This record gives sequence, C-alpha cells and structure tokens, in this order.
Amino acid sequence: MNLRADLAPSLARFRHCRRGTVTVLLALLLPVLAMGSVGVAEVTEVMLAKSKLQEIVDAAALQGAGEFGVDQSAATAERTRLYADGMAAGLRLRWTVASTTSIDAPTRAVTVQQTAHRASFFGSLLPPGGWNLQASATAIRTARKPLCVLGAQGIEPSGSQDSIAVQGRSQITASNCLVQSNANLTAAGSALVSAGEARAAGSASGPIRPEAVTDAPPVQDPFAGMAIGAPVLCDSFALSLGSGTFYLQPGVHCGAVSVLGSASLVLAPGEHYFVGSSLTIGGRSTITGSDVVVILRNLVSARITEQAVLQLEGRKTGPYAGFVLITDRSVVGDVEIATSNARKLLGTVYLPNASLTVNGTDNKIADQSPWTVVVARKIRTQGSANLVINANYGASSVPVPAGVGPAKDQPVRLAQ
Repeated sequence: MNLRADLAPSLARFRHCRRGTVTVLLALLLPVLAMGSVGVAEVTEVMLAKSKLQEIVDAAALQGAGEFGVDQSAATAERTRLYADGMAAGLRLRWTVASTTSIDAPTRAVTVQQTAHRASFFGSLLPPGGWNLQASATAIRTARKPLCVLGAQGIEPSGSQDSIAVQGRSQITASNCLVQSNANLTAAGSALVSAGEARAAGSASGPIRPEAVTDAPPVQDPFAGMAIGAPVLCDSFALSLGSGTFYLQPGVHCGAVSVLGSASLVLAPGEHYFVGSSLTIGGRSTITGSDVVVILRNLVSARITEQAVLQLEGRKTGPYAGFVLITDRSVVGDVEIATSNARKLLGTVYLPNASLTVNGTDNKIADQSPWTVVVARKIRTQGSANLVINANYGASSVPVPAGVGPAKDQPVRLAQ
C-alpha cells in the first residue's frame, strides 16, 4: 500500500476547500476583538473617573479656601475633606476613594487630594495591580467676605437658640458679604436668607443661599470694647410732634419721644442721645439726618411703624464715625422697624444687648443705602419685609468701622 498516494487526493481537496476558513478565522479573532472592546470601554471609564476626580478636588479646594477666609481653625480642613468625600459618593460604586486636605496658613492655600483604586477587568494584570488614579487641586484666598450681619448672642447653657431668625415670607438679602449667627440660623416657612456667605455656630435650617456652614466658631462682638456713654445734663426734654417741621440740635434728649401724624423731625449733624422710656415714630411722619448717630439709652421700647419715613446717614467723624444707630449696653429690649419707608439706613446699626426686629408687608429696609452693617444680640425678620444689606463701601463718605466691612473679598482662585 502506498500511503502517500492514498492521502494525496484528500490533501488536495483540503487545500482547495475554503468553506471552513471564515469560521476558523472568526474563532481566532473573536476573543481578540472582545478583549479590545472591553479594553476600550475600560480605558474610557477610567478617563471619565479621572476627570470626575479633578472636578471634585477643584470644587472642594475652592470651597475650603472660601471657608478659610473666615475660619482659620483646623475644622476648615476637616469640613473640606468631608465635602470632597461627599462629592465622590457616585464613584464609590466601583472605586475605593480616599480624600486628604492640607492648609498652608501663611499663603492661605487649601490643597485637596483624592486617590481612587479599583481592580481592572483583566484580573489586575493589565495594568499590574489594577487602576490607581490621583487628582490634586490648590485654591488660594487672600481675604474673607466682609462681615455685615452678626447675630451676636451665643449658644446659651439652657440650649441653643436662634440669634438670627427669618420668618414668614421675609428675607435677609446680603449678597456680597457675610451673615453670621453665633447660635442657630433659621429661615422658616417661605423665608429666605441670601448672602455672600452664611455661617452659624449652631445649626442652620431652611432656605439659605449659599448653604450655611454650621458648627462654625463664633465671631466676637467687634465693638465690645467701645465706650457708649452720654453726657449727664439734658439739652431737651420730652418731645411730642404731630405736625410741622422740628429741627433738633445734637445733644441729650431726655424723656419720651413721639413723632406722629405728618410731623417732620430733622436731626442736625452730630451725636443725638435719646434718654427716655420710649421712642415712637409713626403715621406719615419723617425723621431725617445726615452725618448723625442716634444713641438710645434707658429705653424700654423703640418702634418705627406705619408709613413713617426713616432716612439716616451715619457719622463721618468723631468716636462714633461709621455708626448710625446704637443702643447702649443698658438696653435689653427690642428695636422694631416696621415702616414701609425705611429705605436709607447708611452706617452701622449696633445693638449690643438688644434685638432688632424688621417687620412689614413687601417693604424693603435699607435698600437705598450704599452699605449697611447690623450687629445685634438677636436679629429677626417677619411678615414679608426684606432687610437689604448692601456692601458698596466705596460709594459713601461714611467710614466703615474696623472689625466689619472691608477688606472686600477677592475671588478665590485655583493655584494649580
């Protein structure tokens, strides 16, 4: 038997038969194609994760640098780390993510780093050990938002309380400066706090824009050391006006003051001490003054209501430069502004142991003032009133007292 001769026809037929070639090639190429597709999808997903990490650290660094402008304690670093961690929640479905934050106090720089790891589709063989990603961002802030609203009452032993409470449909609008509560900051119902920054030593609740930083360190009363006194002798006594115009020279005004009806009270430049049981401004009356400060002492109540017009511009010189309304430390009651015409209140309102209540229906308070600062033990807005705190400090010759206001914040920027 000739084996080669017998196999030759079969081998010839195999060489010329192409029906199984495609099948064999596909069987060889399909695993390669599948691995290539998986690899492309894997690399795409990794690139997206890397981009997301960078977005997170950029945002967290900016947030942290913003906070560092007001709070230089170690708590800022921890809040920034938690903020970054929270933003990475979606990545944790597939990745193990770790966040770290560091602060360089001399340069006011906040650096946030995140690392992410997961096994690769190919059993962590390609790349060896799986995928490891890292992103870092540093943001710098050179100044804080200017302090313009301070609810100075702290958290008392009997329990935390609101030192700033915005109720009903009322608002506090302080778009370019800092609103600080040394206790709780509460916006209830349809109320709104709109600030450049909002912070609370206690809790914060309700519509507050941007979201308030809570458990923040309290801000000390910037004017705690200021002497608030009054001369002993009275220059005028109880004042009751119902009509006409009355010009009042600076000095000590003793007794109750009532300005009602259509009366107009014009305050001459200087310091006006009102030493009496009450101050009542109502009806369609008007109280105006430029380069003045009103200092209330031994007061039980102070109310500005109805359609009374209040237009005051603060002192430009002297020991009370920059102030427009002050209660001395003996006053522990409430100063209420509930008129629809208190559009100009230019200067600093300082009520160290008293409360400020702003009330009314769709009325704006102080919105026509280039700048206003409010420091009070408690601050409360009610009804649908809007306490507008402008921060255009350079637009007035009334100086801003040290401890509030400028330096105005410069934009936070990413350094890398």
